[in-house]
Amino acid sequence: MIENWWLVAALILISGVYCTQFAVSAVNWRNNRRQNSEQMRLRQTVLAYSSQVARLSSQLGRTTASQNEIAWRILEVADVIEESADCRSFYLVDPYGQALPDFYPGQYAMIRPALAGAFQATRCYSLSSSPDARYWRVTVKEQEPSGKSDRNYSGGLSSWLHRTINKGDCLFVGGPSGQFYLLPESTNNLVLLAAGVGITPLASMLGWSLQHTPERSVTLLYQAKDIDHWPLGEAIHAWQADFDAMQAHTFFSREAPEEVEWLANQLPGHFHIGKIDRQLAEFATEADTDYYMCGPDAWMEQIRVQLTHFGVAAENIHWESFGSNPAPATNQAKDFASHMVHFSLSDTEVQWQDTEQSLWELAKANRLEIPSGCLSGVCGSCRVKVVSGEVEYDRQIGIELTSGECLTCIARPATDLVLEA
Repeated sequence: MIENWWLVAALILISGVYCTQFAVSAVNWRNNRRQNSEQMRLRQTVLAYSSQVARLSSQLGRTTASQNEIAWRILEVADVIEESADCRSFYLVDPYGQALPDFYPGQYAMIRPALAGAFQATRCYSLSSSPDARYWRVTVKEQEPSGKSDRNYSGGLSSWLHRTINKGDCLFVGGPSGQFYLLPESTNNLVLLAAGVGITPLASMLGWSLQHTPERSVTLLYQAKDIDHWPLGEAIHAWQADFDAMQAHTFFSREAPEEVEWLANQLPGHFHIGKIDRQLAEFATEADTDYYMCGPDAWMEQIRVQLTHFGVAAENIHWESFGSNPAPATNQAKDFASHMVHFSLSDTEVQWQDTEQSLWELAKANRLEIPSGCLSGVCGSCRVKVVSGEVEYDRQIGIELTSGECLTCIARPATDLVLEA
């Protein structure tokens, strides 16, 4: 055996080579398998995503084609940006890269979960960017849900958006819609008054005006609590550096003077401690000026009274309610009788006999879907055509309706009804 040591050594060497080759082959095989598996998972993910979008599109086409002539679509969240301590912007794009519809600066979109059931929450959020076919942007303040009863719908969707929705997710988006917007043909100077998240529709108006009528005088008066609760404020003030006709004023009601002074050294524009109403007179004396405001109802009513007192014509003051209920109607019905309500599109007839139940709630209780937003008579999302009969309201309507329409969220039957829903 010793005489053949060279043969043993050769066999060991050859075996080592083959073992090494086998080991390398095994590693390559595992790597190729892993790569192929990853590619397969990626293809499956893409196919699943495309299938989901196609299924949602199909479902959307079947269920919303005739609902109040509101266009609904599936949009993908392209980005999520922190704007302040309690506000986030969601950038929405078409999943297939198609151009989005145009809108008037100041209008809103309706948002609901893409995989929601028939009665999941829908909310209206102002489009906070200047009209752009590439994307829509909504800036949402997180509101904590109260959870007190089924009839209190506030807060839940904004909290869900903040805590759940990320880049790559899909949402059902309706609109654009809304009667509060800047008329493109108007050439009047502008004074824009915002309180808190009420900046969102006014940011769209301001951006559009700077792009299309940069020579027009535009003054922004922005009321905020402090720097941490100042959504879009920094970006908007930065615009003033490029536009001579723009003046941005921010009023901080609870910020420390040294913080305001520091901010004034960092950004263009004007910064104040206190509230807008104390200095409103100097901004309310110009002729040929339109005033647009958005914020809490009580705040807007105070500003409106002051503007009128300073001589601003009522027709030049425009506003949108932002999260507050309109005042109760002065002509509320005293007595309610039972009435039959026929929903013509679904061919469903039900009896209304609960004096606390709106037409929207009646539809929901009978598994019929009517789009909704504020559920306070402000946004107009729930409007439907009244084919026959009459309705009554339990509060003032916050928007202008066309002939033959009603807001189902605050309407109750005054007679037997036929609704196109």
